[in-house]
Amino acid sequence: MLKKLALAALAAGAVVAVRKRGAGKGEADLWAEATRGPGAVSTPRS
Repeated sequence: MLKKLALAALAAGAVVAVRKRGAGKGEADLWAEATRGPGAVSTPRS
C-alpha cells in the first residue's frame, strides 16, 4: 500500500513539473512576441 502511495505522489510531482516548465516557455514566447517587431509595446527601462 505504501509503495502505491509513493508511486502516485511521484507521478503527480512529475506532472506538475512538466506543466510548470511548459507554462514558463509559453510566457517567454508571449513576452518575446510582445516586445519585438513593428507592433511591439514599449518596455520599461530601469
